[in-house]
Amino acid sequence: MTGNAGKRKDTRMATIHVIYHSDTGNTQKLAELVAEGARSVEGTDVKLVKASEIDYDAAAKAAALAIGSPDYFSYVAGQVKTFFDKTLRDERFKDKPYVSFGTHGGGAKVLDCIDKLAKAVKLRMVAPGVLTKGAPDAAGAEKARQLGRSLAEAAR
Repeated sequence: MTGNAGKRKDTRMATIHVIYHSDTGNTQKLAELVAEGARSVEGTDVKLVKASEIDYDAAAKAAALAIGSPDYFSYVAGQVKTFFDKTLRDERFKDKPYVSFGTHGGGAKVLDCIDKLAKAVKLRMVAPGVLTKGAPDAAGAEKARQLGRSLAEAAR
């Protein structure tokens, strides 16, 4: 008899919310790549959510979050900052796994901002974020997919 006899496989779906803001489409493309990577992990349901359209109750129920923003003057987009403002004292987000991703045109500090805000909310970082200059190239695309896989594996 093996040690796995009588054990059931967990068949519940882990829901991941990929929350992002994008004006030019670059961050949206990165969000789609993160989602693609997360979906490649069996038992994962992924929802792409524009930061301006967040359902906070649904986000609180998600197993994990990916949060992305373009770099605006070395800071996050206002819509992403609003997410952090509204979840700051919401205990449902405490210790929830997350990853960050962003795009920039030269500032390249947006991941630091996301990570500091996430720490304030008490989210738990799963892996270092992915940052691309402009639209993701092939290397950036693969890093984004791997980021999504890492998050999905942590959510299971």
